Amino acid sequence: MTRVRHTRILAGTALAAILMAAGNQARAETAGGEAPSSYGCSSLEEIAELQMIEGKDGMFFRILADLRLQHAFTDQTVDHLATMAKALEKNGTTLIYVPLPTKSQVLPELVPARASLYGFDAGIATEIYDDVVRRLNQRGVTAVDIATPMRENNRNSFGEHSFFQADFHWTAHGADVAAKAIADRVKTLPAYQDVEPVRFDMKEVPPPQEFSSMRELLQKHCVNHVPKVTAHTYEAVRSEDETAESGSMDIFGSGDQATIALIGTSYSDKPISNFAGYIEHWTGVPLDNYSISGGNQFGSILSYITSREFQEQRPRFLIWENPIYNNLGQYGDAPWAEIVAASLGECSPAMAATASGENAVEADLSTIKLTRDDVILADIGSDTSRKAIFTLTGADGTVRTRSIERGDRLRSTGRYFFSLGGFPDGSIDKVAVSFDAPVDDTTTLSICKSKTGEQS
Repeated sequence: MTRVRHTRILAGTALAAILMAAGNQARAETAGGEAPSSYGCSSLEEIAELQMIEGKDGMFFRILADLRLQHAFTDQTVDHLATMAKALEKNGTTLIYVPLPTKSQVLPELVPARASLYGFDAGIATEIYDDVVRRLNQRGVTAVDIATPMRENNRNSFGEHSFFQADFHWTAHGADVAAKAIADRVKTLPAYQDVEPVRFDMKEVPPPQEFSSMRELLQKHCVNHVPKVTAHTYEAVRSEDETAESGSMDIFGSGDQATIALIGTSYSDKPISNFAGYIEHWTGVPLDNYSISGGNQFGSILSYITSREFQEQRPRFLIWENPIYNNLGQYGDAPWAEIVAASLGECSPAMAATASGENAVEADLSTIKLTRDDVILADIGSDTSRKAIFTLTGADGTVRTRSIERGDRLRSTGRYFFSLGGFPDGSIDKVAVSFDAPVDDTTTLSICKSKTGEQS
């Protein structure tokens, strides 16, 4: 009797669960007139950590980043990039800026109708991206439209889309199409005309294990397994040409070889997509990848451009990949002052500075006619430092303190470019800089320019 009663209780509990699931499915089906989730997902639009929406063919979109139509790309940002491009060009480096489109700008046909409730419009999304590229090119910045070719060729022969279904990054196919578009543009630039291309073949390799925080979060809200973040993966293999095989020519060419420095975000840093390898394949130019996952919009560029490595051996091309939703005006002018001054690299010899403590140096600036266009370069002399505090004393005795810090995700270059843009001309008499590491005889202070000498 007890056994029968216990069985009935279990059966009743199971039936209640089934009825509840069916009710949830029915509610999902009637909401917005759309079909229910293919994976039994629920409440995706209410996830506090990352609000999402399920589209067609198992494609999931982030509501904030993938569906929004407003991207902060102001005229001031365009001006900063134009100034940076001119500064780099003065020293033989051509900037190629690559605004990375969102999923919805590349795969609008997979966006669910419900996305219109969040204001999404495919036509406007496309025009906004095109406008950014157009404005940059009008100001002399080589900006590449990768959204159009990715949209026109958004699926490969294996059925893999340009973007992962359950993650926001692009697949190897998306990176491939984007890299070819970039290469096609690079080959038209004057700086490419004397390049001796190197052959890079793409060889398929086993895909690496890929962790996706977005997929992990999705799965917690879905009954069935959402698509895995995996795809056919390739690596670039440098090949010897026929002339080199005969032994009559060095395969690495003669003289100074052109190189590419790739600066970017996790899109450029992921081996599973291998964006860097595809750029080598399509351009025929060896590449060094300085991209940083989690470095946000300025992490990789500040890490590379303030480094001694960049100053000592500048690349022929600098490709900067940045998602279009990254706000390049978020931190004001400070990052740009560092970027432009480091790009220009026109700095005075080291000033007479004295140690004022184990971790600090100071210098008298009263005899130097400083202007708001000047930048103070504080170089500790090694890569050991991540923070510098600038204390500036004015002629009237006013003391102002500012700091520059490189987060844990960034490379520690030990070089800090501090702009005097917020100070009246001639108002600084003394500067003291304290680091988070000991100073020595290699620690220097210099004055650098931030103007190219041309109208921006």
